[in-house]
Amino acid sequence: MENDDNREMNMDSLFPAIDTDKTIKNCKHFLAVTFPAMVRTSGKSVSDLKSPTVDDMPRQTSSDNGIERRIYQRIYAEQVVRRTIEAISHCSETSKQVLSYLYLDEYTDTMCYMSIGYSRSHYFDHVKPAALLEFADAYLLDDLHVLKEGEHNEI
Repeated sequence: MENDDNREMNMDSLFPAIDTDKTIKNCKHFLAVTFPAMVRTSGKSVSDLKSPTVDDMPRQTSSDNGIERRIYQRIYAEQVVRRTIEAISHCSETSKQVLSYLYLDEYTDTMCYMSIGYSRSHYFDHVKPAALLEFADAYLLDDLHVLKEGEHNEI
């Protein structure tokens, strides 16, 4: 019995309670504002970044800090875009479809729920929030979860 209590306490510390409304809002902002900015900064299109390419050609590093900073920004932006696409691909089929339509194919919400075949209310009340929460779980470059007040991660 004591082992069950310890296991439950460890799970709570690993996965603290999240504020779902704030996490959904955080994901919406990330996907609607940050993600498009990262696509622009990366200098590539989403379709270019959907299929990874390996370029192991050596690069000469620049001694100019401004140029180096810009290169690092582009590399980081490309990683954000790649990890976003990867996170979407790890979601359930319905969530993957919703997130792809909205944030990769630039559908409006109306176009999305009509294409998938959900009612407007079911889409906004259940389907889209679930997709955004799944995305928060799958995106590993940054933590998009917002913890409930009073909760803190002790890891």
